[in-house]
Amino acid sequence: MRRGDLPQAVAQADAALPRYSEELILDHFRQKYPTVMHEGREVFLFTNAREFGANKHIVSLHGSRQEVTPEHVYQYVLITYCYSGRFRMGVDNQAVTLERGDCLVADRLVPHGVLATGPDDIAVNIVLSDRFFQRRVLTDFAHLHVDFAATLATPGAVHTGYRVYRTAEDDLARDCVERILCEHLDPRLGSADLVDDFCAALLTHLFRTYEPIGKGAEEDQRRSELMGIIRGYIEQNYADGNLGNMAQALGYEPTYLSGVIRNATGSTFKQVVNEERMRHATALLQAGTMPVYDVARQVGISNLTQFYKRFREYAGCTPQEYRSRAQA
Repeated sequence: MRRGDLPQAVAQADAALPRYSEELILDHFRQKYPTVMHEGREVFLFTNAREFGANKHIVSLHGSRQEVTPEHVYQYVLITYCYSGRFRMGVDNQAVTLERGDCLVADRLVPHGVLATGPDDIAVNIVLSDRFFQRRVLTDFAHLHVDFAATLATPGAVHTGYRVYRTAEDDLARDCVERILCEHLDPRLGSADLVDDFCAALLTHLFRTYEPIGKGAEEDQRRSELMGIIRGYIEQNYADGNLGNMAQALGYEPTYLSGVIRNATGSTFKQVVNEERMRHATALLQAGTMPVYDVARQVGISNLTQFYKRFREYAGCTPQEYRSRAQA
């Protein structure tokens, strides 16, 4: 889609959204989601069953003339961008108003809700799965030495924060969001990868432009560089999956490397290797008709039952289901 066609496409997508009364929305939440206590108040808890499929993101519009969305939390990073009008939210019990062009980034488990929207109020919601922050994105964010970026990129960290970026006059931020919308509203071959790239560009721009960037201690810098080397080794040797072999190849003690990985990613060496194996498994399944047991062996898992278990945890479906969806 050409960017010149985007305003009309957004208007059409907004007009097609269903409109429900506040009572129906609340009833829907009560029937579908459990509630938890957060700082003395009850909020709805969205489960992890979001429909990411093979993607690392979900893009949606919060349209005009919508009633109140109750306060809720979920396990993913949220970007909310005010496309037009004004967007009024409650974020962690604080009133937040986004003007046109402003951007909110909320970490996992941050309670948020939305007030009723007017006829011109449209926002873009981008939900990012933990897989979005793996590999290149995680390494790039680490190089920024921005605390908020590091927390977002580390699933095992303590997640309580959010930021409001006043980007109304920021052409680059709007450029990224508009390109995301073009790929979302008119998807083509490679659109999912392009959306990931534009999301990474948007976050990197926000962090390096609006967040205080520290120089970082010498040890932090060295660990960041070492983590890049570790990831490169794992990408080349994921089928082996042996911490001792990696430590010997890189010239470090295994326990030290294990600690570096845990501090940088919140995951163990085995978990990082497994993510890499599953990433290659999905590529093999998409690429052709190789039997599943051959795919499992090629990524370094000899036990087929274990491969099925790990793949379902990673992709939310069986290898056969994944291949059918990818090749449909």
